[in-house]
Amino acid sequence: MRLIGPGLASRGGVAHASKVTRLGSAIRLQRVNHVYQSGRVTVEALHDIDLEIPASGYVALTGPSGAGKSTLLSLIGGLERPQKGDLFVGDHDLQQLRGDALAAYRRTTIGFVFQHFGLLDLLSARENVQLAASLSPSKGQRQRAEQLLDEVGLKDRFEHRPGQLSGGERQRVAIARALVNDPSVILADEPTGNLDAASGMRVLDLLERLRTQRGCTLLVVTHNEAVAQRAEERYRLDAGRLIA
Repeated sequence: MRLIGPGLASRGGVAHASKVTRLGSAIRLQRVNHVYQSGRVTVEALHDIDLEIPASGYVALTGPSGAGKSTLLSLIGGLERPQKGDLFVGDHDLQQLRGDALAAYRRTTIGFVFQHFGLLDLLSARENVQLAASLSPSKGQRQRAEQLLDEVGLKDRFEHRPGQLSGGERQRVAIARALVNDPSVILADEPTGNLDAASGMRVLDLLERLRTQRGCTLLVVTHNEAVAQRAEERYRLDAGRLIA
C-alpha cells in the first residue's frame, strides 16, 4: 500500500515468490472524507485519505479506538459510501454502485472476517459456509463449503455447531465463509481479538497461506503490534488521518 503523496510506508515482511498475482491496484482512495453527527457535534471519522493498495498486497492498519479504522473498512466493503472523495476497488467505482450492483460487489469481491466470528449458532459449520455460497447461486454449494472447511483444517468438523468448536475453529469457519465466493479482497477486522495468542497466530498463518495461494489482497485491522508486524506494509490511523 502506498500513500498518494508524501510519506513512506514501513515494510514488515517479504512477498512470497509463489503468490498468485492479480494485476493492478486492488484498492485506491483519493481525498476520501467521512463524518458522523453525534447530536450537535460533528465527528470527523476520516480526513483526506489518499492511499493505494496493490493487488495481492498484505497490509495492516493500526490505531486507537475511534481513529476511523472500522469506518475505512466499511467504506471499502461497500457497507457505507464516502461522503467526499473517490474510492475504487478493482474496476468498481464505489461512489457509483447502487442497489443490486452494490450487493453483488459485496458478495463477490469482498470477503469479511470479523472479531466476533458472526456465525449462526443453530447451523453447522458446513451450513454456515454454505449459506454464504447460496447468496451467489451456483452448483455444488455443499461440495464447495466442505472443500473450504477441509482447506482450513476442519475436515472432521463439518457438522459441528459453533458452540461445539473452539474460538480458533470458529474463526476458521468464518475464514472459509469469507472465501466461499472467491473474493479478490479480504477485510479482516481484529481477526485475532477474541483468541489466545497461540490460536491467533495460527489464524494469521492460515490467512497468510490462503492469501498467498489465492492471490487475494489482505487488509487486517488490529490493535496488536505483533499482528501488524507480520504484514508487508503497515499504516496507522489517528483521529481520521492516515500516517505511514
